[in-house]
Amino acid sequence: MKTFYFIISALLIYAALNAAEPEQEILFPDHHLCLEASGKVVLKADKAVFSFETRGEGASLRAAVTKAKSNVEELVTNLTDLGIDRNCFSTGSFSSGKNQKSYFLTDKKDYVAVLVTTVTMRDLTKLDEAVLILTDKMADNLSGIKYSLDDPSAARQEAREIALNRIVKQRDTISRIMNIQITDVQLIDEAPFEALPWNNGITYYGEKYPGAFNTVVQTGIRDETISDPEAPENSGGFYSPDITVETQVRVIYRIGLAPGN
Repeated sequence: MKTFYFIISALLIYAALNAAEPEQEILFPDHHLCLEASGKVVLKADKAVFSFETRGEGASLRAAVTKAKSNVEELVTNLTDLGIDRNCFSTGSFSSGKNQKSYFLTDKKDYVAVLVTTVTMRDLTKLDEAVLILTDKMADNLSGIKYSLDDPSAARQEAREIALNRIVKQRDTISRIMNIQITDVQLIDEAPFEALPWNNGITYYGEKYPGAFNTVVQTGIRDETISDPEAPENSGGFYSPDITVETQVRVIYRIGLAPGN
Protein backbone atom coordinates (compact mmCIF):
# COMPACT_ATOMS: atom_id res chain seq x y z
CA MET A 1 0.00 0.00 0.00
CA LYS A 2 2.83 2.36 0.85
CA THR A 3 4.40 1.59 -2.51
CA PHE A 4 1.16 2.55 -4.25
CA TYR A 5 1.03 5.94 -2.47
CA PHE A 6 4.69 6.54 -3.27
CA ILE A 7 4.07 5.93 -6.97
CA ILE A 8 1.05 8.26 -6.95
CA SER A 9 3.07 11.01 -5.23
CA ALA A 10 5.91 10.64 -7.72
CA LEU A 11 3.49 10.88 -10.65
CA LEU A 12 1.90 14.03 -9.19
CA ILE A 13 5.31 15.70 -8.71
CA TYR A 14 6.33 14.76 -12.26
CA ALA A 15 3.08 16.18 -13.66
CA ALA A 16 3.54 19.43 -11.71
CA LEU A 17 7.08 19.86 -13.02
CA ASN A 18 5.98 19.24 -16.60
CA ALA A 19 3.09 21.70 -16.21
CA ALA A 20 5.44 24.52 -15.15
CA GLU A 21 6.10 27.16 -17.77
CA PRO A 22 9.43 26.46 -19.52
CA GLU A 23 12.15 29.03 -18.93
CA GLN A 24 12.96 31.39 -21.75
CA GLU A 25 15.90 30.22 -23.81
CA ILE A 26 19.08 32.09 -22.96
CA LEU A 27 21.20 33.51 -25.74
CA PHE A 28 24.70 32.05 -25.39
CA PRO A 29 27.74 33.73 -26.94
CA ASP A 30 28.93 30.52 -28.63
CA HIS A 31 25.79 30.26 -30.76
CA HIS A 32 25.43 33.74 -32.15
CA LEU A 33 26.74 36.25 -34.63
CA CYS A 34 26.67 39.86 -33.36
CA LEU A 35 26.96 42.55 -36.03
CA GLU A 36 27.02 46.33 -35.66
CA ALA A 37 26.99 49.09 -38.25
CA SER A 38 26.46 52.83 -38.31
CA GLY A 39 24.49 54.99 -40.70
CA LYS A 40 25.04 58.70 -41.24
CA VAL A 41 23.13 61.38 -43.12
CA VAL A 42 24.37 64.97 -43.56
CA LEU A 43 21.83 67.70 -44.29
CA LYS A 44 21.71 71.48 -44.26
CA ALA A 45 20.01 73.01 -41.25
CA ASP A 46 16.51 74.27 -42.02
CA LYS A 47 15.66 75.94 -38.69
CA ALA A 48 17.29 78.81 -36.81
CA VAL A 49 16.50 80.03 -33.29
CA PHE A 50 17.74 83.28 -31.74
CA SER A 51 16.63 85.77 -29.10
CA PHE A 52 16.56 89.50 -28.46
CA GLU A 53 15.77 91.71 -25.46
CA THR A 54 13.59 94.78 -25.06
CA ARG A 55 13.62 97.13 -22.08
CA GLY A 56 10.93 99.35 -20.70
CA GLU A 57 11.33 102.04 -18.02
CA GLY A 58 8.65 103.83 -16.04
CA ALA A 59 7.53 105.39 -12.79
CA SER A 60 5.94 102.06 -11.76
CA LEU A 61 6.42 98.40 -12.54
CA ARG A 62 3.20 98.37 -14.56
CA ALA A 63 4.40 101.31 -16.65
CA ALA A 64 7.78 99.66 -17.22
CA VAL A 65 6.21 96.34 -18.28
CA THR A 66 3.74 98.11 -20.56
CA LYS A 67 6.61 99.95 -22.26
CA ALA A 68 8.63 96.76 -22.70
CA LYS A 69 5.62 94.98 -24.23
CA SER A 70 5.07 97.92 -26.56
CA ASN A 71 8.69 97.71 -27.72
CA VAL A 72 8.34 93.97 -28.36
CA GLU A 73 5.16 94.52 -30.37
CA GLU A 74 6.88 97.11 -32.55
CA LEU A 75 9.76 94.76 -33.35
CA VAL A 76 7.47 91.78 -33.97
CA THR A 77 5.32 93.88 -36.33
CA ASN A 78 8.41 94.79 -38.36
CA LEU A 79 9.39 91.12 -38.60
CA THR A 80 5.90 89.96 -39.55
CA ASP A 81 5.93 92.56 -42.32
CA LEU A 82 8.98 90.67 -43.60
CA GLY A 83 6.83 87.54 -43.85
CA ILE A 84 7.64 85.82 -40.56
CA ASP A 85 4.58 84.22 -38.98
CA ARG A 86 3.54 85.38 -35.51
CA ASN A 87 3.62 81.77 -34.33
CA CYS A 88 7.40 81.97 -34.68
CA PHE A 89 7.68 84.27 -31.64
CA SER A 90 7.60 83.32 -27.97
CA THR A 91 8.52 84.99 -24.68
CA GLY A 92 11.69 83.37 -23.41
CA SER A 93 11.95 85.13 -20.05
CA PHE A 94 10.85 88.22 -18.14
CA SER A 95 12.37 90.25 -15.32
CA SER A 96 11.51 93.54 -13.60
CA GLY A 97 12.54 95.62 -10.60
CA LYS A 98 14.14 98.86 -9.50
CA ASN A 99 16.09 100.66 -12.18
CA GLN A 100 19.68 100.91 -10.99
CA LYS A 101 20.46 103.38 -13.76
CA SER A 102 17.75 105.90 -12.85
CA TYR A 103 18.83 109.40 -11.90
CA PHE A 104 18.57 110.64 -8.33
CA LEU A 105 15.13 111.97 -7.29
CA THR A 106 13.59 111.06 -10.67
CA ASP A 107 10.04 109.69 -10.73
CA LYS A 108 9.89 108.72 -14.42
CA LYS A 109 12.34 105.82 -14.76
CA ASP A 110 12.48 104.31 -11.30
CA TYR A 111 11.52 100.85 -12.54
CA VAL A 112 12.68 98.70 -15.44
CA ALA A 113 11.29 95.58 -17.15
CA VAL A 114 13.15 93.31 -19.56
CA LEU A 115 11.43 90.91 -21.97
CA VAL A 116 13.40 88.26 -23.87
CA THR A 117 11.72 87.19 -27.11
CA THR A 118 12.72 84.00 -28.91
CA VAL A 119 12.38 83.79 -32.69
CA THR A 120 12.11 80.41 -34.43
CA MET A 121 12.63 80.68 -38.18
CA ARG A 122 11.96 77.89 -40.67
CA ASP A 123 12.58 80.04 -43.73
CA LEU A 124 16.27 80.81 -43.53
CA THR A 125 16.16 83.03 -46.62
CA LYS A 126 14.70 85.73 -44.35
CA LEU A 127 17.32 85.35 -41.62
CA ASP A 128 19.73 88.03 -42.82
CA GLU A 129 17.04 90.66 -43.17
CA ALA A 130 15.44 89.78 -39.83
CA VAL A 131 18.72 90.35 -38.01
CA LEU A 132 19.28 93.63 -39.88
CA ILE A 133 15.80 94.86 -38.92
CA LEU A 134 16.42 94.08 -35.25
CA THR A 135 19.79 95.81 -35.47
CA ASP A 136 18.28 98.90 -37.09
CA LYS A 137 15.61 99.04 -34.39
CA MET A 138 18.34 98.74 -31.73
CA ALA A 139 17.05 95.56 -30.09
CA ASP A 140 19.07 94.73 -26.97
CA ASN A 141 21.33 91.69 -26.67
CA LEU A 142 20.64 90.06 -30.01
CA SER A 143 22.00 86.57 -29.24
CA GLY A 144 23.81 83.94 -31.26
CA ILE A 145 21.93 81.71 -33.66
CA LYS A 146 21.27 78.04 -32.97
CA TYR A 147 20.74 75.91 -36.07
CA SER A 148 18.95 72.56 -36.26
CA LEU A 149 16.66 70.36 -38.33
CA ASP A 150 12.99 71.13 -37.92
CA ASP A 151 12.10 67.42 -38.17
CA PRO A 152 15.01 64.96 -38.02
CA SER A 153 12.78 61.84 -38.10
CA ALA A 154 13.15 61.23 -41.86
CA ALA A 155 16.93 61.63 -41.63
CA ARG A 156 17.01 59.22 -38.66
CA GLN A 157 15.06 56.66 -40.68
CA GLU A 158 17.45 57.02 -43.62
CA ALA A 159 20.48 56.60 -41.32
CA ARG A 160 18.85 53.53 -39.77
CA GLU A 161 18.28 51.95 -43.20
CA ILE A 162 21.90 52.59 -44.18
CA ALA A 163 23.10 50.85 -41.02
CA LEU A 164 20.79 47.85 -41.50
CA ASN A 165 21.80 47.42 -45.14
CA ARG A 166 25.44 47.36 -44.05
CA ILE A 167 24.65 44.67 -41.49
CA VAL A 168 22.91 42.54 -44.13
CA LYS A 169 26.01 42.77 -46.33
CA GLN A 170 28.24 41.80 -43.39
CA ARG A 171 25.96 38.86 -42.56
CA ASP A 172 25.97 37.53 -46.13
CA THR A 173 29.74 37.89 -46.46
CA ILE A 174 30.50 36.17 -43.15
CA SER A 175 28.03 33.31 -43.70
CA ARG A 176 29.45 32.68 -47.18
CA ILE A 177 33.13 32.76 -46.24
CA MET A 178 32.74 30.92 -42.92
CA ASN A 179 30.23 28.44 -44.39
CA ILE A 180 27.71 28.94 -41.60
CA GLN A 181 23.93 29.13 -41.66
CA ILE A 182 21.94 32.05 -40.26
CA THR A 183 18.89 30.46 -38.66
CA ASP A 184 17.01 33.42 -37.14
CA VAL A 185 17.32 36.89 -35.61
CA GLN A 186 17.53 36.97 -31.80
CA LEU A 187 17.97 40.69 -31.15
CA ILE A 188 17.69 44.00 -32.98
CA ASP A 189 18.94 47.00 -31.03
CA GLU A 190 19.65 50.66 -31.72
CA ALA A 191 22.11 52.82 -29.80
CA PRO A 192 22.40 53.47 -26.95
CA PHE A 193 22.65 49.70 -26.65
CA GLU A 194 21.36 47.59 -23.79
CA ALA A 195 24.01 45.54 -21.96
CA LEU A 196 24.27 41.93 -23.15
CA PRO A 197 24.24 39.02 -20.67
CA TRP A 198 27.90 38.15 -21.25
CA ASN A 199 29.60 41.57 -21.27
CA ASN A 200 29.40 42.26 -17.50
CA GLY A 201 27.11 45.25 -17.90
CA ILE A 202 29.52 47.23 -20.11
CA THR A 203 27.67 49.51 -22.52
CA TYR A 204 29.95 50.54 -25.36
CA TYR A 205 27.61 52.96 -27.11
CA GLY A 206 25.50 54.20 -24.23
CA GLU A 207 26.09 56.93 -21.68
CA LYS A 208 29.50 55.51 -20.73
CA TYR A 209 30.87 56.05 -24.23
CA PRO A 210 31.99 59.61 -25.06
CA GLY A 211 30.79 59.51 -28.67
CA ALA A 212 27.37 57.90 -28.35
CA PHE A 213 25.55 57.20 -31.60
CA ASN A 214 21.95 57.96 -32.50
CA THR A 215 22.68 61.67 -32.37
CA VAL A 216 21.99 64.86 -34.27
CA VAL A 217 25.16 66.95 -34.39
CA GLN A 218 25.83 70.38 -35.87
CA THR A 219 29.02 70.48 -37.93
CA GLY A 220 30.66 72.88 -40.34
CA ILE A 221 29.87 76.03 -38.33
CA ARG A 222 30.73 79.17 -40.26
CA ASP A 223 31.25 82.75 -39.16
CA GLU A 224 27.91 84.42 -38.50
CA THR A 225 28.54 87.83 -40.07
CA ILE A 226 25.83 90.15 -41.28
CA SER A 227 25.96 90.69 -45.02
CA ASP A 228 26.29 94.13 -46.53
CA PRO A 229 22.78 95.16 -47.70
CA GLU A 230 24.36 97.05 -50.61
CA ALA A 231 26.32 94.02 -51.82
CA PRO A 232 25.08 91.67 -54.58
CA GLU A 233 22.75 88.85 -53.59
CA ASN A 234 24.29 85.63 -52.27
CA SER A 235 27.58 87.39 -51.60
CA GLY A 236 27.71 86.32 -47.95
CA GLY A 237 25.96 86.56 -44.62
CA PHE A 238 24.39 83.86 -42.51
CA TYR A 239 24.98 80.33 -43.70
CA SER A 240 23.16 77.28 -42.40
CA PRO A 241 25.68 74.68 -41.15
CA ASP A 242 25.65 70.97 -41.84
CA ILE A 243 23.64 68.77 -39.49
CA THR A 244 24.85 65.19 -39.10
CA VAL A 245 22.27 62.57 -38.12
CA GLU A 246 23.95 59.34 -37.09
CA THR A 247 22.81 56.09 -35.55
CA GLN A 248 24.28 52.69 -34.70
CA VAL A 249 22.35 49.43 -35.07
CA ARG A 250 23.14 45.99 -33.64
CA VAL A 251 21.65 42.70 -34.85
CA ILE A 252 22.30 39.32 -33.21
CA TYR A 253 21.71 36.22 -35.34
CA ARG A 254 21.56 32.58 -34.29
CA ILE A 255 24.06 30.55 -36.29
CA GLY A 256 24.76 26.92 -37.10
CA LEU A 257 26.67 24.84 -39.62
CA ALA A 258 25.59 25.08 -43.22
CA PRO A 259 23.72 22.05 -44.67
CA GLY A 260 26.03 19.17 -45.50
CA ASN A 261 28.60 19.97 -42.76
